Amino acid sequence: NVREKLGLAYYAYSRLQGGIGPLPWYAGAGVAPENVDKAIQAILQEVERIQQEPVPAAELADSQAYITGSMPVGLETNAGLANVITDMAYYELGLDYLQRYPDLIRAITPQHVQAAAQKYLSTEQIAIAIAGSVDGYQ
Repeated sequence: NVREKLGLAYYAYSRLQGGIGPLPWYAGAGVAPENVDKAIQAILQEVERIQQEPVPAAELADSQAYITGSMPVGLETNAGLANVITDMAYYELGLDYLQRYPDLIRAITPQHVQAAAQKYLSTEQIAIAIAGSVDGYQ
């Protein structure tokens, strides 16, 4: 919404650092200085939205298609393949993990996303970092 609907950012993304135990979730955007406050508020509102209502099915389907479609690309290099094999062993995912992966991703429902957002995301416990000079921020 920050980029497509509101037009506040040149790019916007979010990223979850995977692993065992609590790790950070990031959201970021390339924003003109005059849009920083609006973009921050839009990102926080987006977090609250996915906590309060299920993600639209079409939006989830797009994400699932991207995730399952990009997996083979990650296996094209020796480093990428080594990382996946390491994860499979470390997290005890089983030797058939790569075959099961698309079905695991497609099994995620809007309700799963909402429950995870309610459990793990907070707009109260955040750190905001701004690169560059923006009035009102030090």
